[in-house]
Amino acid sequence: MDTKGARPEVELGLINTELAQVEEILFQEARSEARLIFEVSDYILKSGGKRFRPALLLLSSHLCNYQGGKAVYYASAIEYAHTATLLHDDVVDEAKMRRGKSSANFIWGNQGSVLVGDYLLFKAFNMILQLGNIRILGLLNEIALQMAEGEAFQLANTAKIEISESEYFSSIIDKTASLISASCQIGAILGEVSRKEEEALADFGLNIGIAFQLVDDALDYRNQAPSWGKEQGKDFLEGKATLPLIRAWKIADVKGKEYLKELFSKPHRTKEDFEKALELVEAKDGIKYTMEKARQYVSIAQKHLNIFPDSPYKLALIAMADFVVERNF
Repeated sequence: MDTKGARPEVELGLINTELAQVEEILFQEARSEARLIFEVSDYILKSGGKRFRPALLLLSSHLCNYQGGKAVYYASAIEYAHTATLLHDDVVDEAKMRRGKSSANFIWGNQGSVLVGDYLLFKAFNMILQLGNIRILGLLNEIALQMAEGEAFQLANTAKIEISESEYFSSIIDKTASLISASCQIGAILGEVSRKEEEALADFGLNIGIAFQLVDDALDYRNQAPSWGKEQGKDFLEGKATLPLIRAWKIADVKGKEYLKELFSKPHRTKEDFEKALELVEAKDGIKYTMEKARQYVSIAQKHLNIFPDSPYKLALIAMADFVVERNF
């Protein structure tokens, strides 16, 4: 199948109407008599999210010939779950910015962000419960636990540079790739395809989810486009050891290891500390290594789609995978 020139902005035209329905559902279902819930959810839902997970779910359901009307509601529930994690993450990270705007916790405080994050997560489960597919409900429950474990691992290892690549990959699978994988798998469940096809879509999502986080982590270490929406070096400043740094530390000599560890293990890391670490990360090709890994995972992901016949929806999913490594935001 010729995929040259495929771009998500073109291929997503296939689901524009459904994505518009998702937007309508997101804002409608977030209405609450509690003013705080309405204000915070409205603010973060309007803050420029990619709707990457809903798009994958919708495209996957079409790939599997699903003809019903429930996919947009499942897509909305997945976006609620994702948005809840963003609200909680910003509290844990003590973030002040999210997608180029003041973070919700900076405006409404940690208590407000945690409560609205809880509300959106419970709303996601409530929506899925009402839709009536027990397998999908169970899947989201497993993923929610997995995501919490991934975030807990990252928090427990704040300012620790001695993290292996296998530990790092396990963490990003839990906190990021698992929900992206579930988004694709839900599309397959709705389409009632074979177990082999369902596993192929889940694996497709898992691998582009890994690539997605790898690219995020690489972008944190290099100059990004203005649309990136967060400060360069944010992960380093928050004490998060990601692959560019892990790789540089792994292949550095003893002196380089000690230097990076000293910078990273400080109780309060500065922008100057980041600039010093960045020099060594670049010298050891940590960013390049991370992007190469991301491309490898995208290639693996796309091969999982070989089980499906050629279609516009397959082409769109391939384009979405390519977008993951081509984006600069």
